[in-house]
Amino acid sequence: MKISNTYNENETNSFFIKEVETTFINQNKNNEGQIIKNKLGLIDHNIRDLTKNNFSNQYKETKNKRNFGIDFGRILAMLFIINHHIIYHGGPLFNTKVLSFDNDLLIFLNTLCCSGVNIFGMISGFVGFHSHKYTNLFYLLFETFFYNFGIAFFFKKTKVGIVNDLINFLFPLFISDYWYFNAYFTMYFFLPLLNKGIKIMEKREMGIFNLSLFLLFSCFNQIRHYSERFRKDFFLFVNGFTYMWLIILYFYGSYFGKFGNDFGYHNKFIFFLINCLILFFVTFLRSIIIIYKMFHHSRGINMTVEYTSPSNVMISICFLNILSHLEIKKQFFQKIVSCLSPLTYGVYLLHNHILVRNYVIKNNYLWLIKKNRNSFVLILIEILESLKIFFFCSFIDYIRFLIFKLLKLKQICSMIYQIQKKIGYKILSLFEFYY
Repeated sequence: MKISNTYNENETNSFFIKEVETTFINQNKNNEGQIIKNKLGLIDHNIRDLTKNNFSNQYKETKNKRNFGIDFGRILAMLFIINHHIIYHGGPLFNTKVLSFDNDLLIFLNTLCCSGVNIFGMISGFVGFHSHKYTNLFYLLFETFFYNFGIAFFFKKTKVGIVNDLINFLFPLFISDYWYFNAYFTMYFFLPLLNKGIKIMEKREMGIFNLSLFLLFSCFNQIRHYSERFRKDFFLFVNGFTYMWLIILYFYGSYFGKFGNDFGYHNKFIFFLINCLILFFVTFLRSIIIIYKMFHHSRGINMTVEYTSPSNVMISICFLNILSHLEIKKQFFQKIVSCLSPLTYGVYLLHNHILVRNYVIKNNYLWLIKKNRNSFVLILIEILESLKIFFFCSFIDYIRFLIFKLLKLKQICSMIYQIQKKIGYKILSLFEFYY
């Protein structure tokens, strides 16, 4: 009995010791697990802080790296477009004697200013291939409606008999003379696909692609101006007044936006000089061709406004190269450029409304070509008139901007897009259910 009791006591003690050891082991494991969790939590917290700081630093860098030269390019392009409208629609170009110095100078300036539309299209590709937001399109639609209907309403109240039916001006996308907006609106729905293609293309691959577009749709398309047999616009580009041409310009601009080079001071000076020389030479050469065509053929008039021409594309690319590497370092000028750049589209809508063009601009600048007026004074006054139109329209558009901001139109556009997105997803789910 004593032996058995001793054995039981020893067994009980050993069992108790094992239980204690197991408890200690589990506690150590739990403590080690907690320590590891704390370390992992600390690492995760540090990683979050690092990523947050990296993202904030990247945001600050991108904000600081804003290309004010491109913003200035929008302003310059709009000034070019206004100059072109004054020269072309205002009357001076077609009311000066062919081969006179005034006419030659106006043709040269008009050739230079016709690049404004191409510059706008290329800038869209230069900055737009990074992101794509449909809310911006809704905002542009509201802005276009505001001016299309608002200007018509103003003319109806102030000019009797000019506007008979205001309802026509309620549909800017279908009944308006804003060809650029109509083309841009159509192009916008292709941008998600275009942007994906642009992002995956290598430099050489995209360069060959753009060169092919240039040779086919610009160079090859010029045959109709120099051949009696082939006069048809076989690509149906209508001199560039189509959404397909804006898509090509978008590709050109995205190439320079994606693969732009940074130059040193001396290389940048040489780069600017080469682009300026090409710019002047091509503009001069095209002006000579237009003057010759206008003197010998009636078809020369068609060449005065031709966005698809190789020379116009080359002029626009030179301007884009110069503007994209232009450094605006003084904060005063940066603020001016930042303020005026978003207003350029409103300037276009205001001064190029069909009623403004027909009753304010058309043949109302014939006073510029007075007799015995120096040709350079004529050009100087014409440029000052374009500046006056630009700043007057910018002031009006700034008031419109404040009204839209007060109405919180951007938030409304975002809500409309979200509703449209939900409806689209439901329709798509039904489509996927059947197919």
